[in-house]
Amino acid sequence: MKQTKEPGSLRRIWRIRPLRFALIGLVCLVLLPVGCVGVLNAVSGECARPNAKVSESDLPGTYRGPHGMRITLDTDGSLEVRKWPYDPFLDDERRFEGRGVWSYDATEATDGDVIPGVRLGFQEGTPESDVPTEDQKLTVGGSPDDPVLLAQDDPDKCPDAEFRR
Repeated sequence: MKQTKEPGSLRRIWRIRPLRFALIGLVCLVLLPVGCVGVLNAVSGECARPNAKVSESDLPGTYRGPHGMRITLDTDGSLEVRKWPYDPFLDDERRFEGRGVWSYDATEATDGDVIPGVRLGFQEGTPESDVPTEDQKLTVGGSPDDPVLLAQDDPDKCPDAEFRR
């Protein structure tokens, strides 16, 4: 048996510098984005979504949200808010504390899904008589044992804010 020192076909191809760099570049272009997407999926949690299984009787309680916001829904239909924004979808710094009423409100989406919500109507607050005149709406998510209120203006995106007990 005769042994030769001649490199194999893969080694010959690997020795061609432009081809070697092209192969390395191709591997990086494929693996780097796939790896980044995998890491982002692993570290980012799922968005809270509306859940029609959460009923009106599951909702009463105190919920806390971002920036010290708090909302209390009572069984008699009354509500109390602290550090509540005049418009939950604007980055406006104006906040108020107030009282009002809430009601369970389920709407049907265009695809037939039922989207449960809570309609908030404000009646009094501080500063005096300076409360939103239009009702605000929060979407209901979570589970019957652990409901979550969601400030969400686009149901196809993650909520702008979550309020948890």
